[in-house]
Amino acid sequence: MNRFDAVVVGGGHNGLVTAAYLGRAGLRVAVVEARRRLGGPCGGYEFLPGRSLAFTNSPGSLNPAVVSELRLADHGLRFIRPDPTVVQQFDGRCFLGWRDPARVDRQLDAFAPGEADRYRELISALERLGAGLRVSLDEPPPALSALRERLTGPGERELFDAVFEGSLTGLLDGRLRSGEAKALLALLALNAQLVPPSAPGSAVGLMMRPFALASAPRSADGAERVALRGSTGLPVGSMSAIADALADCCRAHGVTLRTDSPVVRVLHGDGGVRGVVTASGEEFTAGRVVSAVNPVHLFRDLLDDAAMGPEIRAEVAGTAMRGSAFKIVLEVDSLPAYAGLPEDADPDRVRACQFRVGSSLGRIEESITRALRGHFSEHPLMWGLIPTLTSPGLTPGNTHLISVNAWHAPYRPHDGPWDAERTERFGRRCVDELSRLMPGLAERIVDHRFMNPVEIESELGLPESNITHGDMLPGNLFGARPHPEVAGYRTPLRGFYISGAGTWPGGYITGTPGRNTAGAVLHDLNHEQRRQA
Repeated sequence: MNRFDAVVVGGGHNGLVTAAYLGRAGLRVAVVEARRRLGGPCGGYEFLPGRSLAFTNSPGSLNPAVVSELRLADHGLRFIRPDPTVVQQFDGRCFLGWRDPARVDRQLDAFAPGEADRYRELISALERLGAGLRVSLDEPPPALSALRERLTGPGERELFDAVFEGSLTGLLDGRLRSGEAKALLALLALNAQLVPPSAPGSAVGLMMRPFALASAPRSADGAERVALRGSTGLPVGSMSAIADALADCCRAHGVTLRTDSPVVRVLHGDGGVRGVVTASGEEFTAGRVVSAVNPVHLFRDLLDDAAMGPEIRAEVAGTAMRGSAFKIVLEVDSLPAYAGLPEDADPDRVRACQFRVGSSLGRIEESITRALRGHFSEHPLMWGLIPTLTSPGLTPGNTHLISVNAWHAPYRPHDGPWDAERTERFGRRCVDELSRLMPGLAERIVDHRFMNPVEIESELGLPESNITHGDMLPGNLFGARPHPEVAGYRTPLRGFYISGAGTWPGGYITGTPGRNTAGAVLHDLNHEQRRQA
């Protein structure tokens, strides 16, 4: 009864994407998930009694091809496109990421005369570099060493060196004048990374959107090409609506979804992979197995040396997982007004969009370097949302939920392991910092949940609470993610594939690794069938 054409290990959003594509192609597929709920960080979780939402807040880079090809709208997925898309506070005044570029430009020029032109030129230069490098997010990646050979002029080489070998601080200091514009792009580039802006290669996060633009047809709407997240919109029902739609799509294509079934071993023999076995001893056999879990967990715990060799196994299993995620969910009896909004801004519209906390490169550097030393930041960096404004059914009555992801909480505090007191102390520090944007926030809280990195690791199975399955630096991307021998989704073990945030093009809620892996499986299957014919 447990014989399938393909088994997917891990029911996060990428695993569900892979399974949906394979099921749509007519394969008998099973998804085997350790947790009770599907979706991973994108799935629903009851943070407070009767209050469920996802760990993630924004689908900023969700691949439109996944939504359209899998017809997720037919499975209930709907989006609201807030305008503005983001609010970020700078010493008493707020920047609003309007969809109208002219309104954005006026704010940038208010930070420093001519800043809008400098900002646009930087974005355009990065897009030209992305087009020149001919890197696709939708195909197996090239080796980093091959990229330099694709450069055609000294200007491209200079920018390539600044992005891939220089620091984010150096790039922004050389191109922009205002601290506010630099902080806008710094938070975008370093989202969830325990990498300071002064580190070599720290600017590469700004290349993901140029690569995506180079991979896809150009939009006629110039506003969509600004390097600010939010073009996808916010899913109705919170981020878990994405996982729910993917699961429903899988069921519609006959995919078996098995939860509460942690895989403990990948089965293989001389002919290649044979399936997996769970902690209860149940076996799922298949000639093709896709792992969508963290590669460190996979190679350390689920594979043996004979699968691909002890060298590959040791190198992937030894990859540093420098995570620092800290989750905050606040239930409030009323919503505070935001401080520092422009006079022409509608406060209700602004509250419906994403907010970011991180006012300068200096504070971003301080927050990350302190975390690397095991210390709490005095000014935590945060991304957040009030999901009840776009998904009213998340709470009964008139209360609201504020969902916040705070970054750079040290996985190993210098003064001892995480406990209830440290968790509460750091959470309260985050609330204090958030109160600069939302004065009176603390007095409105009726319930709260703080989750430290160790708790997140335990709940989601993310080693060291690293939500991107490893650093997103140049040496950990492209043909090295997670290892040169397995960077193209295929592995030396016949019939065994890897997917998820630990593969190209990396983390966040995109679905692209899952789609790419499904493409590799189906390509190989078709090739094998033609050869047999």
